[in-house]
Amino acid sequence: MPSQPPIPPLLSPYLSTAPSASLTLLTSTLGASTNWLVLRFIYAGLKNTSYEKDGSTKEYTENTRVVLVSWLRDGNFWKEGGRKLGINFQKVQIVYALSTGLGLGAGGLAEVETEILKAVATAREVTKENGEARVLLVLDGLDFLLAATGCATLEIMELVGAVREHVHSTLLTSSADLPFTQSPTTALEISHTAFVMGMAHQARIIMSVRGLDTGVARDVSGVLRICRGAGAGDEVDEGDGEVEERECLYFVGADGGVRVFERGA
Repeated sequence: MPSQPPIPPLLSPYLSTAPSASLTLLTSTLGASTNWLVLRFIYAGLKNTSYEKDGSTKEYTENTRVVLVSWLRDGNFWKEGGRKLGINFQKVQIVYALSTGLGLGAGGLAEVETEILKAVATAREVTKENGEARVLLVLDGLDFLLAATGCATLEIMELVGAVREHVHSTLLTSSADLPFTQSPTTALEISHTAFVMGMAHQARIIMSVRGLDTGVARDVSGVLRICRGAGAGDEVDEGDGEVEERECLYFVGADGGVRVFERGA
């Protein structure tokens, strides 16, 4: 097991049980991956635990299952990283999109939607005694379809909207390097920017990782910025708790442990 706690204390409030129908967007840059964040969202969801701002936890009784659809990484990759955290993969259904025709198959995005919903339906089935499971859907590297298939941005966004209707909450990862988001010039860069901005507009929380502006450091892997997305709405009135925006540093150790800390700490 990692020497660090599975959920770094500074991250605890953001990995609480997400409100129904919510979207969380994780963006990465070259050299700064969100894989460690994805695994911790899965860990937190399966623990049936709500992490409070004061560091305390609150248990809830719903059965939770995860459907992880990944366009860039296979099941062995996720299982290797997840075992270091103690993730119960009997509750995780991994769909490696490139090995199942979701890369894009002859059926196009309609086939992708069908296969995702099949996995969601399977994940919902727990037992008659325990009832139907709530599902966390993870769409890892969905922006791959923009680069590899030429699918229209609007069509992919419509796909996300369609599958979100069938799950409790959704976690989506995408790259967001500077050419894509700040100075797009090519058709792909423009499409990618439109996709990321569109997802950010729907997201409750946006968590972005990037490398250090000063280069590589031995004890710092990168910078984590957490923002409130437009999809958060008026959370104070809705009772879901306001998203606190912050920027901090993180370090991913060789043992899989992660530290998240304020600058200067």
